[in-house]
Order: sequence, then C-alpha cells, then structure tokens
Amino acid sequence: MNLAKMMTVTGVLLAAAAANAANYNVAWLDHGPTLFGNPPPFSGTYNLPGIGPVQMSYSPNPDFTEARLQVGPLATGSVTSGPDTYSWNNHECLARTNWGWSGVINSSWTVTYTFSGTIPANSLILGVQGLGRRDPNPGENALDTTTRVTVLQNGTHLGDWTGAMNVGPTQFTSSAGMFEMQNSLTGPGGNDPWWNTGLALVQINDAVSTLTVRIDQTSGDGIGISLGTTVPAPGAGALVGLAGLVAARRRR
Repeated sequence: MNLAKMMTVTGVLLAAAAANAANYNVAWLDHGPTLFGNPPPFSGTYNLPGIGPVQMSYSPNPDFTEARLQVGPLATGSVTSGPDTYSWNNHECLARTNWGWSGVINSSWTVTYTFSGTIPANSLILGVQGLGRRDPNPGENALDTTTRVTVLQNGTHLGDWTGAMNVGPTQFTSSAGMFEMQNSLTGPGGNDPWWNTGLALVQINDAVSTLTVRIDQTSGDGIGISLGTTVPAPGAGALVGLAGLVAARRRR
C-alpha cells in the first residue's frame, strides 16, 4: 500500500474509532429550594434536568444528621469508561452522617427516587461518595465496621472521581440484578483513606420507574448519595475525528 492510501485508511480508521466514542454531560438532581447545609425533607420533589420532577424519599433515623451538600473537589470532574467520557460541573448530594447517639453502631436506611414514567435503561447515573471503614470494637462483627451500599438493579461502574482527595477506591461488585459498593481498602481504619471514597458513578442498566438505594452505615461515617442523568455533548465525536485526521496528515 502506498503512503497516500495508508494515510487515507488511517484517517478513516481514526474517524471510525472516534465515532464509536462519546462524550456525555452528567446533570445532577437539584435539591433546591433546600439551601446547601440544610436538611432536605424526608419526602420532596426535585428537578433532574432532562428527566423532570423526581420524588426523593429517605427514611428518618434519630442517629443521623443530613444536609444538601456540595463538596468542592467533587463538584466538577469527569470519568472515562471504555471509549466514553462522562463530565459534570454541578454535582451535589444528599449527605448523611451516622453519629450513633443511641449506641447502635450500624444502621440501615434507604433512599428511593420515584419518576413520573419509566426511565430508559442506561439513562440514570447513581453517585456514591464517602464510604468508610472504621476500627472494630472488641468482639464486633466486621460487617458493622464498613459502610455498604446495595441496589437491586443491574449497574455498570463507570469509575471514581477523587478530585485529588485522600480517599480509598470504591469496591464495586455485581451479580444478576444487583450491585454493591464499599471502600475497597482492607482491614480496619479510623481515618482517611479508609474513612472515605471518592465519587463513584454507576450507570443503571435497567429501565426503571423507581430506584431504591439501601445503605448499611457504620457509626461515625458520613456519606453522600446523588442521582444524575446523561446527555451527549454536542459535536464532541466530530472534533475527535478531525483531530485524528490532522494527526495522520502531520506524519507524512
């Protein structure tokens, strides 16, 4: 094959690869009118851009405090999964801390998102941050020292965004119809990075009209749960394809 034909084929292959890659913008649930730092009501309706009104309900617990929270290093970021990139600039979450005032060292709670219709598969993103693991008390069940998240849906872990914070990687495990998440660091730990994970993004692979997240949360740990949706970033694939062609021409 002569050089001209090689450059043409290379350009076509690069353009085809670029066409298979996609850049997505992630829009997150807006918990307003609740002010940042204040607790959202246990049941309320909020706006998810591109989806519309979503009812969020979560179970009360006197051992917990809660707030609408935005963590600076996590508010803007991106993760790459396969050829695709997911970016955002407005992340916020429902944050809850288990203070264990009653003496119960591990408490379970749920948050449920209810939609006005069925949301297509792969349209929703679940965000989970701050999963902790602490030192055990004498004779304590090891499960009680670790915060775990369980969802009875199929999901794909797109990746973690840490914002250069001192956090542990998220351990994501899945089987048919469910997935679980926790801090992947082994052994006890009463400080960072055992106390926190970055923002893990999980794509919900099922069509759903409701999404329920169960959290088994160890005492002393504060976590954040968020809900997002994706839309393609306009023109991103075309720009990558053009860059590939230009790079091929420069090697002549």
